[in-house]
Amino acid sequence: MRMVIIMGLLVLIGFVIVAIGYSAEQAALRAEATEARAASQIFAKTLKTQLVAAIKTDGPVGAISVCQQIAPAISAQYSTHGLHIGRTALKLRNPANAPDAWERSVLEGFVAAMAKGVDPAALERYAFFSNKNGGKTFRYMKAISVGQSCLACHGRNLAPAVQDSIRQNYPEDQATGFALGDLRGAFTVQKKIAASSR
Repeated sequence: MRMVIIMGLLVLIGFVIVAIGYSAEQAALRAEATEARAASQIFAKTLKTQLVAAIKTDGPVGAISVCQQIAPAISAQYSTHGLHIGRTALKLRNPANAPDAWERSVLEGFVAAMAKGVDPAALERYAFFSNKNGGKTFRYMKAISVGQSCLACHGRNLAPAVQDSIRQNYPEDQATGFALGDLRGAFTVQKKIAASSR
């Protein structure tokens, strides 16, 4: 009888240890998500400010040069503290932003959620992935929906000058034909976490 009680206590202790470990992992995941969410919001706000300024000065053609030249610089500026911030999409303008398998799966999940009526502003996904060296990679994605200002370069009826600029700068462009509220893509954040820092 004593052996059964001891075994039961050991199993219970094992469950408690697993639960504590799981709880700590979830807390760490939420903390990383908070940091990534804030970084992607700052990136989005800075990029939008640049795009609006370019459109006011040079029209929609000016926005194309912002996306091509300034957006990567903004990404580099806010890729700090081990974070790497970028953008990706299913319908690409810049092939350098092509999604990897996880990003594609998340984007497809966003599309399915939006088809069911989920507000794109609520769509985000994040997770830890184990690395070969014992560390982890934290990954985060936040949906980008098509706003009114996006339609001048990504909509269905583009001005001839915009079409010409897209053809010249992005000969393999797939990122037109969107309607207001469609999923344009997502901000994506990655952070490598060494095994010793967990």
